[in-house]
Amino acid sequence: MPNYLVFNSDASKLKTMIYGIDGSVFKPIAVDSNGLFLFSPLSIITVTATDLDIRNLSSAQDSIVVVATDLDIRNLSGTQDSVQISSQGFVEDTITTTVASGTTYLLTKNISQYSQNSYFIRNNGSSSITVTLQVAPVDTDIYYVDNSSPQNVSASNNNITSTTVAMKFARLKVDATTNTNVVAYYNARA
Repeated sequence: MPNYLVFNSDASKLKTMIYGIDGSVFKPIAVDSNGLFLFSPLSIITVTATDLDIRNLSSAQDSIVVVATDLDIRNLSGTQDSVQISSQGFVEDTITTTVASGTTYLLTKNISQYSQNSYFIRNNGSSSITVTLQVAPVDTDIYYVDNSSPQNVSASNNNITSTTVAMKFARLKVDATTNTNVVAYYNARA
């Protein structure tokens, strides 16, 4: 309201709205909950550059996410640089089943994308089972080898085992003397 005087003794009731212009359309400028300007609807600024030079970053005020196909950076130094891994991928899978008497294989997984892989199994049956974690470079039965020693899991008990070598595939080998109900979980973190 140009040329209008505003008289109000309560400053907290005085507000203003700022607009930007996009061609001939006026659009309101957005701010976050701290009153800081939002520069895009997702608060992400996309930069495309051949040689990108930026000031020294400070963890107190800067946060940067880099997505790149071929990223070349200078050697990092512990005295001036720090790297923090964020958004580590986490996956899980579960199965509740009755394993038949004999040998059954559960939760065969391609573990190559993850640095930490573990399996949990609960024996809900009335007799013991034997569980062994197996790994292989390809998902073919003749290539699987034991990555853990056989573990006895008595009725109403649990077992956790994890891979100890880098390999592409993993699975649980379950040996049962009678049909036994089990619940098994696979968990992995990138």
